[in-house]
Amino acid sequence: MSFTLRVLLVFHPSGVTIKFAGMGVNVKDLFDEDFLKRLEHLRLVSRKMRTGKNSGERRSPLKGQSVEFADFRNYSSGDDFRYIDWNSYARTEKLFVKLFMEEQDLLLNIFIDVSKSMSWGEPPKERLALQLAAAFSYLALAAYDRVAIAACSEQLAAYQAPLRGKTGIDQAWTFLAQLSFAGSTNLNQALLEYGRFSRGPGVALLISDLLSPHGFQDGVKFLQYLRQEVIVLQLLAPEEINPTLHGDWRLLDSESGESREISASPRLLKAYRKKLDDFTEANRDFCFRRGIGFLQVSSATPFEELLLQLLPRAGILA
Repeated sequence: MSFTLRVLLVFHPSGVTIKFAGMGVNVKDLFDEDFLKRLEHLRLVSRKMRTGKNSGERRSPLKGQSVEFADFRNYSSGDDFRYIDWNSYARTEKLFVKLFMEEQDLLLNIFIDVSKSMSWGEPPKERLALQLAAAFSYLALAAYDRVAIAACSEQLAAYQAPLRGKTGIDQAWTFLAQLSFAGSTNLNQALLEYGRFSRGPGVALLISDLLSPHGFQDGVKFLQYLRQEVIVLQLLAPEEINPTLHGDWRLLDSESGESREISASPRLLKAYRKKLDDFTEANRDFCFRRGIGFLQVSSATPFEELLLQLLPRAGILA
């Protein structure tokens, strides 16, 4: 199912032009110091544990000769008595269980849609996309995981090779600040081209409005073939979710330049919302069937609410 109407300019017969243009965003101005400290308490939830190339702060409950003691926690009913620390019990008269963990790092691949349609909306989708990419790169690098960033348009437009540790945060944010939102969209092609740079396992985060004429499903299947655990965050502008146009308009597609004359009647707007609902449900169903995390959000969603409430509720952050 395709859904490709990506309107940038809306012309009214009166001659008034309403323009929702993207804004230049300095990534370093998106967060204050207090918010960054709160970010460090979040972790990306990976349902599958993977062994990375380097030791990191992500820990996996694996048992074997390579596993080392990591920490204690309070005893809970049903815990294995073999892992109770009796020395601690003798000192405190409280039961503690030894945690045996294997240190692992995780490769987070952030795919950000930089096509022209992402610069549309009020507020523009590109701002929230950059906020998300910057926040996810920060919390992963602060946890000593690795982060790679890929910019997607009709192809893989730019690629930042994996970075690791807090020293990589500035480089990641500089890369994001230099991105230009322009051109058309072919997410399948862009994701397939990623295979030229990496074929290892990890977590893939796709940030896009998914308004790609060729879809995104084949590209996501390829990422899963590479043993990537995929998360899809679909960003839509409020005007895309619930348009409030009235009267006669000429709509101009922000990427193809195609125009269309419409009469924004209640019947037409109802049909539009039905098609958007069908499009969203098809994407959600595809992701559910393939074990892919999916969340659709409005670009007007307050960022703290999204990061600290909606993403944890969706099981993407913890």
